[in-house]
Amino acid sequence: MHWIKEHKKIAITSVVVIALAIVIVVAVATGNKGEPESKEETATVERRTLMKSVSATGSFVAADEEKISSETTGAEIKAVNVEVGDSVAAGDVICVLDTEDLEKSLADAQDALKTTQDQTARTRENATRNLERAGTDRDENLQQVDTSIADAKSDWETAENTYNASAAAYEQAVADMNAIADHSSAAYISASTQVNTLKRQMDADRQTADAYKKQYDNLVENRADSINRINENYQNQVDTYNDTMDSTKNAGDSQQERIDQLTEQIQGAVVKATSGGLVTAVNVAVGDRYNGQTIAVIENVDSFDVTTEIGEYDINQVEVGQEVVIKTNATGDEELQGIVKKVSPVATGKGGSDVGDSLGFDIESMLGQSGATGFSGGSDDVTFTVTISVNTPCDKLRIGMTAKINIILQKNEDVLSLPYNAVQSDDNENYYVRKITGKDEEGNYTTKKVKVIKGIESDYYTEIVDSGLKEGEKILLPKAEKGTNLEDMIKGSSSMGGI
Repeated sequence: MHWIKEHKKIAITSVVVIALAIVIVVAVATGNKGEPESKEETATVERRTLMKSVSATGSFVAADEEKISSETTGAEIKAVNVEVGDSVAAGDVICVLDTEDLEKSLADAQDALKTTQDQTARTRENATRNLERAGTDRDENLQQVDTSIADAKSDWETAENTYNASAAAYEQAVADMNAIADHSSAAYISASTQVNTLKRQMDADRQTADAYKKQYDNLVENRADSINRINENYQNQVDTYNDTMDSTKNAGDSQQERIDQLTEQIQGAVVKATSGGLVTAVNVAVGDRYNGQTIAVIENVDSFDVTTEIGEYDINQVEVGQEVVIKTNATGDEELQGIVKKVSPVATGKGGSDVGDSLGFDIESMLGQSGATGFSGGSDDVTFTVTISVNTPCDKLRIGMTAKINIILQKNEDVLSLPYNAVQSDDNENYYVRKITGKDEEGNYTTKKVKVIKGIESDYYTEIVDSGLKEGEKILLPKAEKGTNLEDMIKGSSSMGGI
């Protein structure tokens, strides 16, 4: 296959020569024996649009396809409203799923969420009340710290005053007792008793005052610790409150998610088309249990793509954005325009070969593929899927129709050209043509060898550059390539090889 691909032009020329030989045989058989031999074959330098292309066949597919499915799984299919071949618009109901079990589950989930929300509200309210009470207690306890210190100081000062009074009374009693000269008198004895009594009272008052002083000093010394302890108690309550709020923040979220899922599933039970088009597949029936499969396929028949397989020898020449000429049996000679939309980066299959048909001398199909650089595919070749968008509106197209495509690899417009067999090469592989300069006495053409450089080359024509040739000049074709109706056959073929 590779040899055939690389020698395509020779193969096509051979087929044309054989076909012409058949024509000659038929002419001889019909009694045209007296016609003179053909004269030397010539070609004219003409301006044409030349194109190199890759030819293949493919199939029309919808450019946009919607696979209808639903998030509602596990439900029984209650109704199917479409059949294959129906046309639908966006919003049309495709099928309906039974939601009885879903609705019961939704009611249970809503009840459970309500219970959780009520419990959460009570927990939060208790935490709020406890925090408010802790704040009040903190303020009262902080105030009580200084109040207690003030009270202790007042008690201490009062005890000191009491002690001072007792000490003064004691000192006066001692003075009164010492003023009595007769220590044996009843007056002295009474005074002595009074001194002892006042002494005991003074000592007791001293102890009391010292106790109050110690209490006051302790309160003053421990004031900061008391304040810290009160604040820590309050902070503990704040932390408890925050923990309660955090722990209940997401309470019911999982239940709400379940409710949302059930609600979405119930809403998804009425399955609608999101775009219009032709129903090309329905994969479910009433009574089926839906498990997430594609319910139906809707294809947009207002715009088409063509998918084709290109062989490995040609695929590296095909790129996204290249122009494509498309023909179909349904549209006859009308040429549809397209653009390469996608080229698969990996092989997608084994290619079939069109070469056998070509070597079966189907000249019409061969000439209809003018401009192809090679046959795409072969029995041993892998192929790559190429997707082509069809840009020419046509109401005759149908999904699955066969498309004959030519992917334009290069296109040169209004260039000087000759049939490719007019260009010869010498031993140094320099290209030249035989430009006709006139005729000799015997009526044979006289020629001049003109060096040329070839540009783009299609199956039938070669671009001539930097040659000095002019449009309209005649070129003598090599005898081995002559054929009576070659030029007519080329001109009668598809325009894809050059105009």
